[in-house]
Amino acid sequence: MTSTSQWVHYDVARNRLLVQIGELDHLIDQEQSTTAPDAAKIEALENEQSALIEQSDMLSADDLDLTSKIASPDWTGQRQ
Repeated sequence: MTSTSQWVHYDVARNRLLVQIGELDHLIDQEQSTTAPDAAKIEALENEQSALIEQSDMLSADDLDLTSKIASPDWTGQRQ
């Protein structure tokens, strides 16, 4: 059974992943709407987005190490 703090970390982690996924979606849309879209950049952004979606789908409140890591204030995701 999970504790309340595990669910809090899970909720924060899941929301952070969803925000990053949304930001990548915006960057992909921006690049696609330019007059000369950079296919390599779009592919890299889509790959990063797919990795975050997969991580979000696999996220579990029972994985306290991962949820705590993502929920920490200094977590930046994959983008630097």
